[in-house]
Amino acid sequence: MRDTESREDTFNVMTTTAAIIIIIIAVSITVLYKFTNDLYLDSYFALSSFFDAQNIVAASSIAQIAFGLNTSGFASIFAIVMLDNLSRILITSFILAAVMDFLTYANVEGYINEVRSKMLRNHVIICGYSSIADSLIRNLAKRKIRYVVIEPDKIRERELNDRKILNIAQDFTDGDTLRLAGIGKARAIVFTSQKDVDNVLGAIVAKKLNPKIKVMSRLKDDIVRRSVYSAGIDLAIIPEYLAGLEIGNYLHKM
Repeated sequence: MRDTESREDTFNVMTTTAAIIIIIIAVSITVLYKFTNDLYLDSYFALSSFFDAQNIVAASSIAQIAFGLNTSGFASIFAIVMLDNLSRILITSFILAAVMDFLTYANVEGYINEVRSKMLRNHVIICGYSSIADSLIRNLAKRKIRYVVIEPDKIRERELNDRKILNIAQDFTDGDTLRLAGIGKARAIVFTSQKDVDNVLGAIVAKKLNPKIKVMSRLKDDIVRRSVYSAGIDLAIIPEYLAGLEIGNYLHKM
């Protein structure tokens, strides 16, 4: 939401600035024409003066006319020249401020990540950043398997960016998001969210977009786990259940 508001604010500032520029230049040309009667010269001088372009010939011509006028005429032309230059400085400051504000909230790194994700091949898509996802990321990195994380939380997005982990900060249950992550070219997709409903819904969408992809999910409810295989999930696990089995095996060996 903040990104959208920033773009709208920047657009409004740019539009207002453009309108002010046009008004100032039009006023400058009109006032100059009153004393010079040379529309071409006035236009060239006003435009080149406002945009800080080289205008030696025009400036010399305007200066000759100004010095040939009375005090009030000279003062009017001098005021126009000063107005053009001061306005140019002020408007340039507005434009720079608007651009800096846009770049601050435009999430350029997010756009770059989306482009990079589209270029992946035979990779793994990890949906939902969690402790399980973190362990999986480390394992994939050791095996030189490329991956992309889909995590809608903005705070975690910044964390992933700081760690140089390729990610997309969008909803992984949405088909467009999965397409951004390269669902059609991925080898597998893993759902590690804390919410069973999101994992199951995401798995159904993923399988619909790419029937050949391997789908794995972490779940909390054993009843859900036993029923999701009909939805296309190839492997569903309950981490706490596996932890209990491992502890039980260890105790049995003692």
